[in-house]
Amino acid sequence: MRRGIRVGVGFALTVACLFLGVVTAGAQSTLKVQAGTATPDQAVQVIQFYPATLTVDVGDIVTWTEGAGERHTVSFGTPPFLLNDPRVTAPAGGKSYDGTGFVSSGLIPPGPGPGYALTFTSTGTFDYQCLIHPGMVGTIVVQPAGAPYPASDTTYTPSSDPRVAVAIQAGTAALRSQTVTTKLNADGTMTYTLNAGLGDGKTFVLMRFGADSLTIHVGDTVTWVNNDPDEVHTVSFLNPGQNVSYILPNGQINPQATAPAGGSVYNGTGFFNSGILNPARAPLPDQRAYSLTFAQAGVFAYECLLHANLGMTGTIQVLAREEGTLPRSGDVGLGAVGLLGLGLVGIGMALRRLPGS
Repeated sequence: MRRGIRVGVGFALTVACLFLGVVTAGAQSTLKVQAGTATPDQAVQVIQFYPATLTVDVGDIVTWTEGAGERHTVSFGTPPFLLNDPRVTAPAGGKSYDGTGFVSSGLIPPGPGPGYALTFTSTGTFDYQCLIHPGMVGTIVVQPAGAPYPASDTTYTPSSDPRVAVAIQAGTAALRSQTVTTKLNADGTMTYTLNAGLGDGKTFVLMRFGADSLTIHVGDTVTWVNNDPDEVHTVSFLNPGQNVSYILPNGQINPQATAPAGGSVYNGTGFFNSGILNPARAPLPDQRAYSLTFAQAGVFAYECLLHANLGMTGTIQVLAREEGTLPRSGDVGLGAVGLLGLGLVGIGMALRRLPGS
């Protein structure tokens, strides 16, 4: 998306703007902002607006569109609700903004469509944020109608913004460094702990669990912890053919997706759900973790109900206890290798993690 392309309302002016990259002062113009970007596999989602600051004239329209698979909001002013309120995802206010009150896009429509458009009617400097990712902020500077636009507007593209490369690099490094930790329990079983979300709260979030796959034994427990400052996730085991959408067709949040279900012992069947795992900055840290003990051998797939479409899925392979000579392994993604030096345990098994695929 080109910030510098300002499209006039008339067809001739539209063509001139598109091909010449210039704007005639005094005409209402449409300017574009990209909300986020991502790696091609959607594993690293960048939570920044491009450009971070945009200068417009009174009467201009700014349109925000999604730059990747993760959803965002564009929200001006102080919301009249907490950020864990379902109204975060709903539109609020009108189609114009004069610098007062609360105006929000709700979830920006996905894809390359019309996105979210807002007309600015008063001069001033107005900050905004994504209510889903509070560290994702931007600024609109509104100058008088007819004022010249900054010269840099005609050359800006998100792909040339150095912040993109920095954020992708940071997110990729965090993805590669994820590990699975282990604890030997008094009864000889193991507890494995891994991330159910990770981010830095200002540039990236990871749409992957701490291990793509994990091999354990019957009786072992897996604990998922949401270590992302802002993003919410679920850990959800579905019945074959079951589909539980986070957002219902009417736009409301599905209570089945947000509530815990199934209990703490998994026998390989039924709907088991962590419910919403709160982000690390949330005031309820006890709701950040979910533990499940596996009582049945088999291979079991699970997902985050909010982000399975971005590849946030995982597999737990549970081996029978008598298969104790087989290794317990966790694939942490991108070829990362974690060494779990557990020493001599019980019958003297040496446990090690296998390289990821």
